[in-house]
Amino acid sequence: MLPRRRVFTLLPGLLSLFPGVTRAAEMAPPPSLVVTGLIAGAPEGMRRFGLEELEALGLQELRTTTPWTAGMQVFSGVPLARLLQAVGAHGTVLHTVALNDYTVVIPEEDARLHGAFLATRLDGRPMRIRDRGPIWLVYPWSERPALDQMTYHERSIWQLQRIEVR
Repeated sequence: MLPRRRVFTLLPGLLSLFPGVTRAAEMAPPPSLVVTGLIAGAPEGMRRFGLEELEALGLQELRTTTPWTAGMQVFSGVPLARLLQAVGAHGTVLHTVALNDYTVVIPEEDARLHGAFLATRLDGRPMRIRDRGPIWLVYPWSERPALDQMTYHERSIWQLQRIEVR
């Protein structure tokens, strides 16, 4: 056991490590998106996308208001339909899970017919976890006012980490 004097001498040095740990965690690559279920040609039944891989499917821009933010937002990301096509999805329902284990079931038709969009950037910057990122499923509410209702608000899952195609 260390003498009390040595512990108090070491304590400031140890505490100085915590800001570095916090900064390192904030700078760490964001979690990837995992797609499982009824998908084609996926080794081990899953496809894992880092943000760069997801955006490589074809980064697009979506300008819309949301119920959770003020004013027009400029999102960049990938249409959900494009992701589903890339993995060869052949189900009708998407069981989605967020980092905090929030789950919501989304009909596949939201991708095809309603323009569901996987936002990875806001105003050109990668979305942080504390800002609903790194992946937020949003809808083009400004372009399609009929979608601006509770049903689609509930499906707008943020901090998305997993999609199971059923």
